[in-house]
Amino acid sequence: MNWTESSIRLADAQAQKWDENNELWKQGPRAELLQFFYDFAPAPGLKVLDLGCGPGESSRLMKERGYEAVGVDQSPKMIEAALKREVEAYISDCDPLPFADGAFDGVFACTSLEWSEQPHKVVKEIARVVKPGGFVVAVTLGPSVTPRKAAYRRLYGEPVVHNSMMPWELRSLLEEHGFACKDMRGAYSRQADGPDERAIALLQANWVHQASIAALWAFGMIKQ
Repeated sequence: MNWTESSIRLADAQAQKWDENNELWKQGPRAELLQFFYDFAPAPGLKVLDLGCGPGESSRLMKERGYEAVGVDQSPKMIEAALKREVEAYISDCDPLPFADGAFDGVFACTSLEWSEQPHKVVKEIARVVKPGGFVVAVTLGPSVTPRKAAYRRLYGEPVVHNSMMPWELRSLLEEHGFACKDMRGAYSRQADGPDERAIALLQANWVHQASIAALWAFGMIKQ
């Protein structure tokens, strides 16, 4: 199996669905963690790379807020949709990224590293294109969300295009590439089977426990 080609096919096949579901960025877990990004880097005018921008709605919203947002995605169909939103966006599998060293003040990577065959190479590229003292807000899926449920087939030796990266693993990966964690936040499913506020509060003393029941988990990291 060619991982990159398979990942691109999957993303292309889902491009229309993601293009039509732009409300996901206005309410729910993704909207909450986009707000975390705004809180962590509250300086309109910053040049930000939206890594794995999909159809560009997150980039468009950043642009609305005054950020200079540039999107990249490996899916041509996702980028086609992004360009229709009048955002600057490029096709790239992120290894390497098509930008100069230190080109960005920061990076927003929302559930994108999981779709890379070798996430450490993408994180190395993130570190390269971020200025010294710059930031990354990296978001990964919680342990029990749908893509992870499908990924278990790897236990049968079947090819699965999804790196089932746990939140604590993502933090370690970023730290090993020169980023220091300054903040973190979880977003939780509001569906009937999601955790209630009491359960979340009971686990607040231990972020790993909270991340274990989150739909999405974000780290705010600074490049050292």
